Amino acid sequence: MAHFQPNSSPNTALALVLPESTMEIIQPLRSFYDAAAIKWPPHLNLFYPFVHPSAIESVSEYLTEHLHTIFKVPLSIRFGSVEVFGGGKKRPSFLVLRPDKESEELIQDFYELLGREFPEVRNAVTRREFKPHLTIGQVHGGNEGKIFHFQEKFKMLCKAIGEVEVGLATMQRIEGKMTYVRTWGVKEYPFSLSLECVPGSVVKRDTWTYKSAVYDSGDEGSEDHEDREEEQALDKWERVDIVEETKTAGRSLTLSTYNVFVDTDDTKNQDSRWWAICKKLIASNSTIICLQEVSDGCLAMIGNSWEIRQKYPYISHSPEKPLLRLRNCIILSSVPFSWEEVSTDIQGRSICLAKFNQFGFYSTPAPIESEDEDAPGPPTTWRPLTVANVHLPAYHTDEAVKLRTDYVGFIKSHLDTNYPDNPVIIVGDMNIANDASISHAVTHKIITESSGAAYADLFPPASYADAWLIAGEGLEGNTFDPTTNTIAFENAENGSSIPTVPQRYDRIYLRLQGGDNLLIREARVILDTSVPPSSDHYMLTSKLSFIDSSKQPTPETLLSLPQTALQDSDLIELLKSNSCFPTPAEIALRHQAIASLTACLNGLPDLTTAPENSSDTTFTPRLVPVGSFGLGTYTSTSDTDILAIGSISTPLFWRIAKQRIKKFRGKAADSSSLTSSDALSVKIVRYVDATIPMLILLIGDKIRIDLQYTTAVSVLASFDTIPFQPLNSPIWNLTVPTLKKLQAWRDLLFLLSRIPNLAKYRLAYRFIKLWAEKKGVYSSKFGFFGGVHISLLLARVAMLLPPTATASQLIAAFFTHYSTTKWDDSVIFMPGTGKVLRYQRATRDKMVILTINTPVINVAANATIHTVHTLSSELEKAAAKFELDATFSDVAGNFGDDTSKEIPIGVNEFLQGYNRYIKVDVQFWGLNRQGGRALVGWVESRLVGLLVELGRQTPGLDARIWPGRFHETKPRQLEAEEGMEEERKEEKEEEMGELRGFYLVALSPSSKSSQMTKEEKRNGEAAFAAVLRNFETAVTKHKEKYDPSTSWVSVSCVKPDEFVTEKGNTVELDLTMVWDGGEADENGDGIPDDEDSEEEEDPDIADLLLDGEEAEDEDDFFGSLRKGSKKNKNASAAAQKNSGPTAKLRPSHEVFNRLKWDSKYDASAYVIGYEDRFRGVLEIGVDKWKTEMSDEEFVPMHRVVYFKERKTGEMLWDREKRIDKIFGSGNTADWKKKGKK
Repeated sequence: MAHFQPNSSPNTALALVLPESTMEIIQPLRSFYDAAAIKWPPHLNLFYPFVHPSAIESVSEYLTEHLHTIFKVPLSIRFGSVEVFGGGKKRPSFLVLRPDKESEELIQDFYELLGREFPEVRNAVTRREFKPHLTIGQVHGGNEGKIFHFQEKFKMLCKAIGEVEVGLATMQRIEGKMTYVRTWGVKEYPFSLSLECVPGSVVKRDTWTYKSAVYDSGDEGSEDHEDREEEQALDKWERVDIVEETKTAGRSLTLSTYNVFVDTDDTKNQDSRWWAICKKLIASNSTIICLQEVSDGCLAMIGNSWEIRQKYPYISHSPEKPLLRLRNCIILSSVPFSWEEVSTDIQGRSICLAKFNQFGFYSTPAPIESEDEDAPGPPTTWRPLTVANVHLPAYHTDEAVKLRTDYVGFIKSHLDTNYPDNPVIIVGDMNIANDASISHAVTHKIITESSGAAYADLFPPASYADAWLIAGEGLEGNTFDPTTNTIAFENAENGSSIPTVPQRYDRIYLRLQGGDNLLIREARVILDTSVPPSSDHYMLTSKLSFIDSSKQPTPETLLSLPQTALQDSDLIELLKSNSCFPTPAEIALRHQAIASLTACLNGLPDLTTAPENSSDTTFTPRLVPVGSFGLGTYTSTSDTDILAIGSISTPLFWRIAKQRIKKFRGKAADSSSLTSSDALSVKIVRYVDATIPMLILLIGDKIRIDLQYTTAVSVLASFDTIPFQPLNSPIWNLTVPTLKKLQAWRDLLFLLSRIPNLAKYRLAYRFIKLWAEKKGVYSSKFGFFGGVHISLLLARVAMLLPPTATASQLIAAFFTHYSTTKWDDSVIFMPGTGKVLRYQRATRDKMVILTINTPVINVAANATIHTVHTLSSELEKAAAKFELDATFSDVAGNFGDDTSKEIPIGVNEFLQGYNRYIKVDVQFWGLNRQGGRALVGWVESRLVGLLVELGRQTPGLDARIWPGRFHETKPRQLEAEEGMEEERKEEKEEEMGELRGFYLVALSPSSKSSQMTKEEKRNGEAAFAAVLRNFETAVTKHKEKYDPSTSWVSVSCVKPDEFVTEKGNTVELDLTMVWDGGEADENGDGIPDDEDSEEEEDPDIADLLLDGEEAEDEDDFFGSLRKGSKKNKNASAAAQKNSGPTAKLRPSHEVFNRLKWDSKYDASAYVIGYEDRFRGVLEIGVDKWKTEMSDEEFVPMHRVVYFKERKTGEMLWDREKRIDKIFGSGNTADWKKKGKK
């Protein structure tokens, strides 16, 4: 026992001190939150104050001599909990680590023994009880939510510290800092603020990756297995050793920024919100994601997600270690990177500065003049991509503006000094308000004019390129929208001094200095329709590409940039007025549909359940969007095309898919209770057993998805690296059938990585497609442009123009270039592939547009002489208007209101611009609607052959087909005719129940006709008649496609006034899609169960980019179809067999057409009975019936009562008795049975 007088002033202390090895994990947090971090080492006070400073040396000598008799040091302890001491309105809350129960008892015993050794000091202690603790920091003005977040952070610190040996130290205050006097069980070490808290310091940081706990099976029985398993469980994340990566010029990447929002007021719902954030990260196809406001809990959930770890294996911060701040900037990446943290003195903020060695370009310094011609040139230097992830101060006050300006100035100065020649991107939540909000703040004196002007100087356009302004796609690019986001609305209402309007807070800036070789190709906002939303911000993502000079087109191949006065803003307005953009709700619904299908095929019950076994990918296909959806050019009416890639055989996949679709339960898209986390229902519409099988699905009873599948094990194994693979990668050493199935995806990846500005490209694409639709030249199956054609043709123009080309210039260049193209000898292929063109043009190829990847295929194989002539004519007309500086409406036509019922101008010009037309009538009245769909598909597939044959046999004619179906409608004003309401209603029901329509081919003299002799013209007329006759025969003789008891096809040459069969009727485009419908095959009965079925290789074209159209088999004009699936033929035959006569009566005008024009009948031998308004039923011969509406004897067809044979009086068709002996419709079968009885 020693007698030392206690001291009342806090100048000496006896404390337990943590070893220096814990400084790396503890001191950064203490430096940031504890004002005493620079004065004290990490410690637990035993007696403070201790003794008078003059006695501290004596006490130290005493302890050195007697401590071993008192207690054994160092003490081995663990921290087990976090407590809050003090706190109040004006007092800070102290957050401390408390030892666990066993360690607490150990320290208490030590304390009691020391108290017996120093009784005077012990008696002077005024506190009620001794609570050993390690102070980490103070929180000023923290609410319960904020305190909660800090408690969670420091709990992680307890785990990170683990078991630690603490020693004893006597300490004395010298010049305000506690210094060691003597230590026992711990070495003295210097302590100071961590560099993270020293403004201007640069700290090299580690990048982390997840390491799975994998053991050999032989070790499971070893004694130390449990110890090693526990050790491994605590060490899941390990530091990444950055090795020299392969430096490849010309690579592309996708960079995203997302403020995930720390809500200190709502801690109850944070887990569900963080899980929603994780799902957004999983759904993102980014290469690099920069996150802001990441908390410890959010990072832990991100780190626990297997899917995120697979997709983004590299992360800037370890999820197992506590983060320094409450709100942190984090980087996720699919590729390795190194990074450093740059500290500032602005609100304790720092810069997360990452360097990606895989992305960059080679720079060559200016050559040095030398007399030696053989002297080597200057060495090239690799300039890697540098990304600064930042979070600027918020609020709109003069003080906040100054802080923001100082912060940005510090960032730019550091980057310009240390990375002057690197491509630099500054990304994050900039908190920069829109111009209107800044003007409002200045006008209402919220900020001064100088503060308002300071915004423009933050990132001046002369030095920094704003990704959204360069390549933004959408409306305004707002990532903080209180009008659509409830969390944003609440935050905007609380403390905001400007109106609660949408803001473009999140931005991506490219520094122009050093960024000449980096292209901003796309920028888009990923909306969040979650209820409630996952964050108050939306994700902003941008596609970027480095220029590889070795793959750039030579100056001789570049197109000149057209000079046009057209503005992209006018283009956008035109496209919006014609509903060419999907709405945000429609976009969200499509993504929800794909997520539902993915969950369904993966055997998951809903969208919230994660896969249980991450290593089992046998029945886990990867789904990739292709076609217009994958390219981002889809509209509200477009189908969604999906390619599934797996490791099992195709028949087995369809069988498993069928089973899982049956079991899957989801909601309808229009359900009032539907939320973004709900799964949508998945139904099978039908299975298309083609060369490349396809399953047509209906998701949520609204979204159509066309699903194809291919087996590609090597692709699946390297799936995440596929976008970075070259065209000649060994991964693509696959069979030709597999490559054909993958071609849509491979070509899509090429386009997405090479098109300079995707946003401008998509605008141009939408306009060209709109122009083609309105001009009647959009349909690949009819030989015109389709989605794949426009995609490839426009992409080629975009690659040959300077990257700065606007959408208007892309459009003008498209029409100017292709209007002068000689299609008969030109081969259109994509530049920059680095491959030698190997394509032998066939004699039947009237237009050649080649795919990008092997096997190279001509996607324009359906083009004919006539369709190429039509396309060339329309391209020339459009190009001529561009030369006259016409508006977009002038070029494509005035479309008017999208909801208008009037005939579009393009269609109207087609219907009125010619003297003669070929009319192909098609009707189907069977019960089985699939039989009608098969009939229509069969007729449409023959129409291209009709054009081919016309080109061969009738050189004196130009033929132009309209790529759509027409139908005859009755004018509304006639529907109210006296006494006809009920009859019109009945006929309307019949029309809706039956499938009827016709196709038109316009005819006009060709340029050769003027040079033809009279005999050649007579021969041409005879050949023309033969072509029509042979076409009708070829269509109707096919028994598997055409059943005369339920179908009727007729071909005739008509004048414009002969389109309709009744006076007053009009012609309209049939947009009801009834013909293409068909009963849903919800049970998937059409899916083959035969695992031994072979996949055929189709030597002809398939619909490579799957742009919503089924591939059509191609063959010679009058030849039979290529041998197809036997099951398909049997199914078709069965469908025809089961679709016999119905109770619906064929309309009178169809009976008249058959009797009048069918060669089997003599029109003069039949009589029509019709109802006269004054004299009752009258009769007239079929041959004398007038169909011209201008004729005085014209009678509407709805007044026809019956048809009968002139000699015998036998009734052939009776409207009242519903008898039809011509087609067998109505109640004819019942009458025959009665007659037999």
